[in-house]
Amino acid sequence: MLLHDSRNDDGIKSFFQEVHELYIKTLLNPLYLPGSRVTSSHFDTKVRALARRYL
Repeated sequence: MLLHDSRNDDGIKSFFQEVHELYIKTLLNPLYLPGSRVTSSHFDTKVRALARRYL
């Protein structure tokens, strides 16, 4: 869970757009098992980097 206290709507929108794109790329990976949890440390690192960038 990510929490923020700023009111940066454009940054929030950009953050979720990029996280959505990253998530879709993960789902399209042929090694991903449909319905399983995303537990990749790479995915987590990327999401945290996007949060620092936009939030």
